[in-house]
Amino acid sequence: MRFVVGLLLLIAAMLVAPHAFAATKVVFDIDMREEIAGGRFDPTKDVVGVRGGAAPLNWGRSVVAPAAGLGREGWYSVSVLFERIPPGGNVPYKFHVEHPGQNDPEGDWENGSNRSLELVSDEVRVTRAFNAPGAPISLSRAGTIERLAPLPGNFVAQRPVQVWLPPNYERDTDRRYPVLYLHDGQNVFDAAAAGAEWQVDETAQRLVVDGQIQPLIIVAVNNTSRRIDEYTATAMKYEGNTRGGLAPAYARYLIEQLKPSIDARYRTLPDAAHTAVGGSSLGGIASLWLAMHHSDVFGAALVISPSLWWDNEFPIRDVARTPLPMSVDRPRLWLDMGTEEGPQAVAQLRQLRAQLFARGWQRTTLNYVEVPGGTHDEASWAARFGDMLRFLDRQVWNPDGRKEPAVGQDPFPTSFVPDIFKPRRPTQW
Repeated sequence: MRFVVGLLLLIAAMLVAPHAFAATKVVFDIDMREEIAGGRFDPTKDVVGVRGGAAPLNWGRSVVAPAAGLGREGWYSVSVLFERIPPGGNVPYKFHVEHPGQNDPEGDWENGSNRSLELVSDEVRVTRAFNAPGAPISLSRAGTIERLAPLPGNFVAQRPVQVWLPPNYERDTDRRYPVLYLHDGQNVFDAAAAGAEWQVDETAQRLVVDGQIQPLIIVAVNNTSRRIDEYTATAMKYEGNTRGGLAPAYARYLIEQLKPSIDARYRTLPDAAHTAVGGSSLGGIASLWLAMHHSDVFGAALVISPSLWWDNEFPIRDVARTPLPMSVDRPRLWLDMGTEEGPQAVAQLRQLRAQLFARGWQRTTLNYVEVPGGTHDEASWAARFGDMLRFLDRQVWNPDGRKEPAVGQDPFPTSFVPDIFKPRRPTQW
């Protein structure tokens, strides 16, 4: 009897959460014959492996591929089991060569951009030569996304911009919408640039259609080759060169060029109370800087996995000393970090939170999240993007429509597992 009950419970769990047991085995077959012939890979000493942006792969250490064996000289092969399928099913990866015994800590990466691995079945095989292009990416987009012509480079270099419009935008002609500006815009709607994406369009489309959030407009602003410079407000020595310090110029581009163009072209709510900015890593500290120094324009910021280490923790020091204008409401802030991004990164985020509380932020204006198991990659940011949109909708753009938290209770918990990490039946839209 107990066996039957247990079996029924197991079947019920599988019906409710079919993805809870999903896994994909990937076999990487790496052809190193051309590298061996060109003297770039010594099969008696060197090691080739795979690195990537979703567990069990990571960017800091290779999963080593042993030699394939007799009859396949010059080939190397390794199997990797992905027990958790990332949002969108795409994993960015690259092959990487190490030279043990040589003074070459970085080793040799494949040329070009990240390749994308699509986890589309229980078993996937990747067979190609080192440095060869990856398989074509199946691009998936939800809703209406318009590509705008780059604006002239008055302050920083011109760049592509994409705009996601909410459902019924063309039909509901009397309605105006809040706007979210996102940095690293080439990564938010599809995986073509980075091998993985944030799934911003799919997530926003689902939440709006389901009535979980009010409609909004999302503006994705591409980065350029000067990303490091434009997303940082101070200069420092970085990888042997002086980098950084162009955040004020990038801010002028956003405020004086891009935002006026967006407000003129689309039915926006242009005031600061309905304008937010967001980004991850260096884009996270850029968003924080924009909110602190231009709160008359950006009334909220998504500060995602911020690179608070920049210039001896300048972002934290900047928060501590930047004057706050008396005539403008302090910006609402979302701060987050994955626990797998390292203890120092989490400690720095906690220090930033303490500085913000000391400057007068409260739990209703500051949402702080430490994500168990979260890593520094597009899959992790995609997994919690829905909760970011809910934060903007409930705590920033529609505060009167939400239930006030009880005294001493956070409107959002300080440490939680985002909904998308929890097993559930897939939503169709």
